[in-house]
Amino acid sequence: MSLGNEKKQWGKRRWVILAGALALGACGPADSTPTEEKPAPRCETRAVGCGEQSIDKLRLRTVVSTGEIREEGTVEGEFHTYVDGRAGGTDSPQSYTYARFTKQGLERVPVDDQSALASGDWDIAFRRYVIRTNGGVSGPSCTTVAELPKGTRFETVTAVDGAWDFRAEDYYSETCEFTGDEWGLGSPATRTGTFWGYEGCLQMTGAVYVARLADGRHVKLQVTAYYDPEPQKVCDATGSVPQPSGAAQFRVRWAFLP
Repeated sequence: MSLGNEKKQWGKRRWVILAGALALGACGPADSTPTEEKPAPRCETRAVGCGEQSIDKLRLRTVVSTGEIREEGTVEGEFHTYVDGRAGGTDSPQSYTYARFTKQGLERVPVDDQSALASGDWDIAFRRYVIRTNGGVSGPSCTTVAELPKGTRFETVTAVDGAWDFRAEDYYSETCEFTGDEWGLGSPATRTGTFWGYEGCLQMTGAVYVARLADGRHVKLQVTAYYDPEPQKVCDATGSVPQPSGAAQFRVRWAFLP
């Protein structure tokens, strides 16, 4: 489907999305302290600003991604998840691969990009080298993310620290001015955008993040690979990646925090 046709569909859908979102209240803190067995109620959704700009700039599609999500290993509550973020190819004809965090693992949410602008069902989304979370200008929910200090080791993060700076996606300003990635590739400057550096290929930085979900639970996460595991090791060590590389097939390490 062409971008022109997608924009026409968005125009037809736009008022339905905005009316539904505006009928709900703004996101707020959970009404009770969440636990693993009984999480607090999810926050209410609200209208997403700069939606039309996002459709154009982020190439938000109406074709649901066929990307697979599967667990490749779980040890004592720590998940190692594979996420296919290829979106049908380098031209990204498909939507982001949307997902939510559950006690059983990362669960795929079958929603297209434009519908996701009014959906509170997803927590995180992957496409090519971009990871978005459901909050701020990215989605109508309340997910916020804190990037932990450089050098933080994933396994040492065992509890939530009140000093962490949780923020929603804000790659559009209130006047819809766009902030792109630091490498000038035209992607949005998302809260998890520092998981990679670029020296000829996408090298993993080891950055550790904590996401505060819409129901008040916290998830620590680290992207361990953007390419297939062996090509990623070569990229990280040499700054070049062998082919085929398996690009946009993420490996993510994550776990809920108490």
